[in-house]
Amino acid sequence: MGNLFARSKAVQIIESIQSLHNVEQTLQALIDKYQKQIDEQKLMAKQKMKSKSESLRHVKKILLIRRYQEQLENRMLSLLNKRYTLESLNVTKMHLSAIKMTTTTFKHFLKSNDIDKVCDMQETLTEMITDACEINDVICRTDSIAGIDDDEIEKEYLDMLEETRDDSQVESQIVFPSVPSQQIERKENEPLLA
Repeated sequence: MGNLFARSKAVQIIESIQSLHNVEQTLQALIDKYQKQIDEQKLMAKQKMKSKSESLRHVKKILLIRRYQEQLENRMLSLLNKRYTLESLNVTKMHLSAIKMTTTTFKHFLKSNDIDKVCDMQETLTEMITDACEINDVICRTDSIAGIDDDEIEKEYLDMLEETRDDSQVESQIVFPSVPSQQIERKENEPLLA
């Protein structure tokens, strides 16, 4: 009896399901056998219709066999119900085992990844990104070049702007000779010089 408890419950369930399946097959074989006997008795009863007593004897056998066949069919339904219940129980056991494993995995994960640790890491990461952006700004900043200040740069810009105005006034005073219209045929939107 000690060996019975040593076996795993999953093995017991599977063995029970197989055992029930074997009984079902035996019952099905008996039901088929009884059906064959019923068919034979019907044939014999039809052949002996002239003799009422012999025909009735075959009809009684048919009814007796049919009663046992119905009992076997009821047993078979009961066994099917038990087998399906065991299969469902086995699936439930597997489901519970998976839930236990999942729970253990979650506990391990949450133990090694505490929410406070994650928040601290997030804050540290945010601070590091901010520091990196500030360093980048410092490096890219165009501070005054050695010896040249912003006022000097502004003055140089205004001088260049004044020179550009003077050049444009000189260009507007230059007159280009006109080109005879017979030599160049141009389209309405086409520029004169390409």
